[in-house]
Amino acid sequence: MSVRPFYQINNATYKEGLYRNASATPKYSVALGCSGDNQTQLVAPTSDDPHIYKDFLDDDHDGLMNQMCLTVENMDEFRRSLDTTKFETLAQLALEPAGHVLHLRGAGQQCPLIEVGEFPPAIYELFNRIKSAAERWDGRDPIRSI
Repeated sequence: MSVRPFYQINNATYKEGLYRNASATPKYSVALGCSGDNQTQLVAPTSDDPHIYKDFLDDDHDGLMNQMCLTVENMDEFRRSLDTTKFETLAQLALEPAGHVLHLRGAGQQCPLIEVGEFPPAIYELFNRIKSAAERWDGRDPIRSI
């Protein structure tokens, strides 16, 4: 599987957030790339605020953390339908200027994480731009800044 080019976003921040029901606004740098319909995210935490990746690293895990993402049109509806006996909500993030992300995992499980996103149109446009760039990539300029 070839994943290129990567689009790098430095110090992504959130409007507000909760981690394990406590206020937290994590910061990350992330590189996004596609292979077909699959998106790969390389995430590097850039703050010491509590967040899912910090727990993973603090537990002496190194390397890949498995995560999958699904999108919803209405996060409030999704939250109401969530069976909290089967899923634990780790993080809730409000995106700037709009949208929300939840990080969940199965009750009693470490991985995989499930990311649920309610994204504004601009995020989908970015994802489509990254996918389109991967389809026509000629091997030049493998890391691009956003």
